[in-house]
Amino acid sequence: MIRRRLRRCSHANKFFFMRILCKFDIEYGIVNAFIYIRQNMARSLNFQQIEAFKAVIQTGTTTRAALMLNTTQSSISRRIAELQSASELKLFELHRGRLRPTGEGTLLYKTIQKHFDGLAKIESVVSILRKSGTGALRIACTPTLGSGLLPPVIRQFLHKFPNTYIHLQTSGTPQLVESLHQDLCDVALTTGTLDQKDFQPKVIKTSSAVCVLPLDHPLKDADVIDLNLLKIDRLLSLSDSEETTIQIKAMLAKGKNWDDSVIETTSSITLCALVAAGNGIAIVNPYVAHTFTGQLLIKKLRPAIDIPVQMALPVHTAPSLLTRHFIEILLAHVEKL
Repeated sequence: MIRRRLRRCSHANKFFFMRILCKFDIEYGIVNAFIYIRQNMARSLNFQQIEAFKAVIQTGTTTRAALMLNTTQSSISRRIAELQSASELKLFELHRGRLRPTGEGTLLYKTIQKHFDGLAKIESVVSILRKSGTGALRIACTPTLGSGLLPPVIRQFLHKFPNTYIHLQTSGTPQLVESLHQDLCDVALTTGTLDQKDFQPKVIKTSSAVCVLPLDHPLKDADVIDLNLLKIDRLLSLSDSEETTIQIKAMLAKGKNWDDSVIETTSSITLCALVAAGNGIAIVNPYVAHTFTGQLLIKKLRPAIDIPVQMALPVHTAPSLLTRHFIEILLAHVEKL
């Protein structure tokens, strides 16, 4: 209905409706400003004009835009003039020697940028495929597993398949879930919780959490650290949403009162770095703890807290041959731990 009104409205009012259309596109991703332009301009836009427009917005001058696009200043000026003529919009004004976008130009740029972002993602995928040689393997995992569990597994895999391009994405469990849903990885590994109905994850290894202490801690000679002894120390922890933190605080709450003043972070790697610097003690999974060997003390914990490592595959895509080989090497490695 808005578009029908656009065809009938005066030239002056088109600027008002153009602003509405662009704003609607930016907020909801439904209306595309290009549709309006293509229906109401004398000539069609082309990629060179849009590319020149984007470059001028980013650099502020046609000279710098020409350098960015490896062309001439006159070519950039011509493309901008053609774009403004075709769209019947004034997209720039001169301000202190630089081209400054008008309101219409700014709104159009935001729409254009979304299309270029999509193109960049496509180019990234093409680059991965180009580099892959005989194939590509996309692994998604939590940072602690990326630093503590996977490095030797990847070394063994590359020894067997040296021409494989590997993309290792490390992020929190919620982001791993999103990657699985969107088929952005071939295999995902986490010590967090995955929905059984969505992915049918498999527990490939269950280890016990360990207590990490500064090298000069009074309990440095103890073989096992009783959880109740931690009440006398500053306890560093992950956020309350982490399963390990929930278990620790539940166990501590059963005993005597304890000091709830802790340093909280979102990364077990950061916890270990804080402990190594003498900021307190922490309970972490053993994979990340052993990457700090020599910088802190690693002790068994009593009572034990289980840390399961879960593996999941995308539900919409069958695993590739490379993925199957990687899983085989991974399972053989964790079996030896």
